[in-house]
Amino acid sequence: MNRLPTLAAILGATVMLGAVAFLPASGTPSATSATTPTPSTEPTKKTLPANKFTVGDLSAEDVLPVPSPVATWTPPAGYTGTLKPEDWVQITGTDSCLNVRVSPGLVWPNVDGEQPIQTLNCLPDGFVGQLSYGPNTAKDAYQSMPTQADGYWWWYVLGQGWVAENWLTVTQAPSNARPELADAGLIAFVREDGVHVMNADGSDERLLYAVEPETYASSLRWFPDGESLVIGTYSWIAAETVYATNIVSVDGAVLREFAGLTEGAASPSGTHLAATRVQKPGELGGFKGTPVVIDLTTGTETAVGPEDWSLRGPEWSPDSSMAAYPCRRSWWEELQPDGSVVRHEFDCAQGDGLVGANIDDGSARLIIPFAPDAFYMNPSWSPDGSTIAMFSSGGACFGYVLFDVATGSATRCLEMSQDAFGGRCGGNAETGASDWTPDGRTLAYHWQSGEGLNGVALVDIATSERRVIPTTGSSSISFTSDGAHLSYESAGYVWTADVDGSDVARVTDGSLPAWQPRP
Repeated sequence: MNRLPTLAAILGATVMLGAVAFLPASGTPSATSATTPTPSTEPTKKTLPANKFTVGDLSAEDVLPVPSPVATWTPPAGYTGTLKPEDWVQITGTDSCLNVRVSPGLVWPNVDGEQPIQTLNCLPDGFVGQLSYGPNTAKDAYQSMPTQADGYWWWYVLGQGWVAENWLTVTQAPSNARPELADAGLIAFVREDGVHVMNADGSDERLLYAVEPETYASSLRWFPDGESLVIGTYSWIAAETVYATNIVSVDGAVLREFAGLTEGAASPSGTHLAATRVQKPGELGGFKGTPVVIDLTTGTETAVGPEDWSLRGPEWSPDSSMAAYPCRRSWWEELQPDGSVVRHEFDCAQGDGLVGANIDDGSARLIIPFAPDAFYMNPSWSPDGSTIAMFSSGGACFGYVLFDVATGSATRCLEMSQDAFGGRCGGNAETGASDWTPDGRTLAYHWQSGEGLNGVALVDIATSERRVIPTTGSSSISFTSDGAHLSYESAGYVWTADVDGSDVARVTDGSLPAWQPRP
């Protein structure tokens, strides 16, 4: 796993994202009683203020079954229940919703004041999921399930977290509920052997681009015409990390190869490629490198910014005229073999902020200046180019800030809870990422906090109303060209849903899903 140097760690250390699951506000069992928990009496569907989350409806027809690994399971001593790993279960009898927790139990053991175990989401009656191995448990180590704590037996529900058995009943495995997506374009995704593509309902899956042993696909984006993909890879060669970016057609032909590039993205016009030319990987995630743009007609590569630490390559404006990247003055120190220390300094000629490089004349300008106490990352342009969303982990807003491109000023804060749990330094390209529907009406992002507001968040830009698809560790959100459906990654699987958060389907195992654009 790549690690990022001391100062570059600031990129992710200020964010402190957790690495666990998600949940709403109330449910069962309650941490106030370790022996007689009571289900939440709140209604399953409720009206909340516009700046709060609501939970999409999920039912037995909303989940597509995926074959699970077969293993021998021996019930733990004292367990007399009838559930077993790989069972499909339905939440029932809560009169509202069931709390999902980051760990089995109600309170952390040996903690002064009996600190409650954080809840992730509150799943409504009728929710259907599959009992699975825990997030830190090998697939064949089923002997750890269920786990007894605080007077209950706890099971891990795939893509969600730990729930008490009292409100689980065995149900029939759901069938494929989304055959209508078979003609909605391809979804590309990554497995250990390379990049695969399939129809959006999971049919006709095939390996598109195979990788060699010790080589891994790390980024995946479609060309705007949907006829080819930009695939980033990294390999371990002689104890060194080697990066490459390839352009691969939808029939599997390798059209272009670029050694030393990562996080590539084609311009909306399809004529240029923006990426990071990597000098070295980071110690906690990300890269030390130079943002570049390549003219795919002539092959000319142009550096559009200074060498710096980053998590992602430049992001294109919708009209393809500009590639934008965050730049902030910084420094880091490198220990030399003789014991001396060399100080490296990065400077931004235009000043600290989001810099836009004009690919026609090579000029650059400061689009959005950064306040000294603010830390912004992962810019995301609205489809009409008037607004840029960026994640903010400092200053006046912790969450996603919307900026007016014409003036460079912040217009709105989509505030998030700072109560992230787990916590880690560093990050990757998905840290603080956001994505827009093609009509610009909805902004999507993923988050993990201790307030039960976790999953894929879908925000109506006009009203600020948010809906959430409850899940754990979601990332790589991608919309269809008409904005009606989305795909995302969670718990090692590719999922699809409708833009209103309904009709959730678990399609296949894999990561980094990207839905094919259809001009």
